[in-house]
Amino acid sequence: MSRENVELVRAGWDAFSRGDMERAIEVFAADVEWDVSRDVWGDLVGGGHYHGVDGIATWLGDLYDAWETFEMEAVEVIDAEEDRVITVLSARGRGRVSGLEVEHHPAGVTTLREGKVVRVAWFSTREEALEAMALEE
Repeated sequence: MSRENVELVRAGWDAFSRGDMERAIEVFAADVEWDVSRDVWGDLVGGGHYHGVDGIATWLGDLYDAWETFEMEAVEVIDAEEDRVITVLSARGRGRVSGLEVEHHPAGVTTLREGKVVRVAWFSTREEALEAMALEE
């Protein structure tokens, strides 16, 4: 199952990068939990936990509103264990107010059940995501 999970997560991020939000949203369970409380950019737009696809949409809207230009793409998708995948992103943007160019590489620990993403916990680095997984075991 883990190979299928990696492919599902990669397909969702590829769709997101192409702007195909309908396909990107298909990978999520209706009651998905989106936890940005441990990522530095979570604080930028309110941080905390978001629930459901509408919660993710709210967080993304707030995130994109903070930037004049912004793009995110998955640069690495790691098979972590049977029901989890780690995704490392490359996120780049120019601040709407500051005009500063910023690049960030957050990593999400994604939990899947029955072919759907049920939870994503975001961390500021790949190493933090790997460490969090080791602590949960």
